[in-house]
Amino acid sequence: MKYSEWKTLDADEQKNTNWHRRPPVRIASIFTTLFITALIVVTLGISKNSTVHINRKPTKTEAYAMAKVFIKDKLKQPEKAVFASSATALFIDTATSIYYISSSVKIENNGGRMERSVWEVKMKYTDGDWAERNSWQPVAVTITSRP
Repeated sequence: MKYSEWKTLDADEQKNTNWHRRPPVRIASIFTTLFITALIVVTLGISKNSTVHINRKPTKTEAYAMAKVFIKDKLKQPEKAVFASSATALFIDTATSIYYISSSVKIENNGGRMERSVWEVKMKYTDGDWAERNSWQPVAVTITSRP
């Protein structure tokens, strides 16, 4: 039945006909639409917050990783440096956000031989993402060769 034919029917004929002007909206389709909309909003909210770990202090492992970056800056051939798997000594002053880290590295000397050196880094965490270099301020960086 066309809409133009619907207008020609009287009230009793319209009641007896099972044709409706608009299809009924099902509750399932309403909830599905709301669920998809909520999922999109949550996903977009999470994707905008890419740095979740900003509001906490860096761990010992994270501080050690950043200290190695500062040591590599001081080396002549940082690509050939072999760092120890963990820090020899690590002290964190949480009140002032100062990190003292000590460890060793094997570097190539002028003769082409690998020699072991001990390094120490004192750095200050200035807030932000721990993996970004500008979140740290190196206070003292020393490398001492050991025979």
